[in-house]
Amino acid sequence: MRLNKYSTMDDGRGVINARSTGVLIAGCAMVFLFTGSFKANSVFVDDVISMYHTSYTLAGTAFVTQPAVAFMVAGIGGSWLEGVSYRSMGVFGGVLFGAGFVYQGLFGYQLQQLLIAMIIAAFGGGLLHFAMFMSYIEHFRGNQFSVAFAIRELFTYLGVSIMPPFVELLNSDYGVHGAYLLLGALAWNCIACGAVLGPVIGTTRESSVNIMASTQDKLRTIVENCCCSRGTGDMDEIDAPRCSSIFDCSPITEHIQFAIFLIVHSLLYYTFTAWAIFLVPFGTSTGLLTSEAVFLSTAGGIGGLLGKISAILVFYREWMNITFAGVVPSCLICTGLFGYMISSNYILMLISSCLCGFGLAFADSALNGIVPQYLCSYHLRQGSAISYLFGGVFMQLGGSLSGAILDSTGSYLLVFGVMSFVNITICLFSVILGAMDKAIPECGDSRRRKNDV
Repeated sequence: MRLNKYSTMDDGRGVINARSTGVLIAGCAMVFLFTGSFKANSVFVDDVISMYHTSYTLAGTAFVTQPAVAFMVAGIGGSWLEGVSYRSMGVFGGVLFGAGFVYQGLFGYQLQQLLIAMIIAAFGGGLLHFAMFMSYIEHFRGNQFSVAFAIRELFTYLGVSIMPPFVELLNSDYGVHGAYLLLGALAWNCIACGAVLGPVIGTTRESSVNIMASTQDKLRTIVENCCCSRGTGDMDEIDAPRCSSIFDCSPITEHIQFAIFLIVHSLLYYTFTAWAIFLVPFGTSTGLLTSEAVFLSTAGGIGGLLGKISAILVFYREWMNITFAGVVPSCLICTGLFGYMISSNYILMLISSCLCGFGLAFADSALNGIVPQYLCSYHLRQGSAISYLFGGVFMQLGGSLSGAILDSTGSYLLVFGVMSFVNITICLFSVILGAMDKAIPECGDSRRRKNDV
């Protein structure tokens, strides 16, 4: 049956219409381009260091600014941009996202211009993420939402697989500046993704969000941990406040389990950025051509796709816990990193990349999905925003600290050694968290809120 923008199909759990389908496709395209473009930056690391006569520390800091600042912008978007339509936010975010790369292509002849370009792209990416996440909440509910978000997540690592070889082809044919110009033109497709966003046909934003919030699907919490959700539906009735202040640390002080969880969650993002930015340069340092080294990223992306699918299956079977979410992925990542350190054999490095990608992708979905286990309902949204903010900070640290290690020692083995230590720490804190009482006590803020009511 052909759908126009008003036609619908109801499966008993909600209405699917052509606009909702468009929102789903737009979200997939957005994460494909955003995550893929960040991973593709690893292609330019050696060229940037040579062009600007700069250090790995500064180059790594500049490149990881794209996801780090985007995470921070998305994390506080709910409190800063109250009342702005998601369509306007998405279109403006798409303009900024592509403009950052175009700016680098036209004016990027100094390191400062690269940093400015990444910040512009990051702000655009953050707005896009927030607008897309909230639009998914409006358009999909119950099991529809879980399936839609899972599909969107698969495209994250599809971008990691495809974009680095594609950008390396552009770089070899047109140089760094030409490649960034074309990457910016490609990123401007996100303007169309933002333009697709809009309220559900026949409903207001408030009513559609309230309908969505009334369902208690377990996997919908993934989105609530990726952005600072607006107070709606059932969660408001349980006294969950809006994210009025990103600097409110009461979720950490009131819930020791969440404080430990935050360490695990943040260290995972450190690992991801350090691995993502320096994987291709590591490959070239072993004697591989850049055209060969980019396929290490492709192998990591394939592993990531398998990791996302595996996380979906574990959630579906209701087996997910901190052991699956923290201990198992960190052990797999350590195994992959150890493979990098013991041999420069190309096949072994591809397998190691696949293991690292699997572990990082699985842990990303799993940890985002279990965060409500460690927060009371009153602190859920504020805690989600804090986890997003800390994730951005540790992303930035991953690029800067790994670059500093390379500058001081020239050893990629030490970079991977530090990453291995970080993942051993993740494993230990995950074991501690699993051993603690799983019951979430009612905190003082929640009791005071109820007494006021």
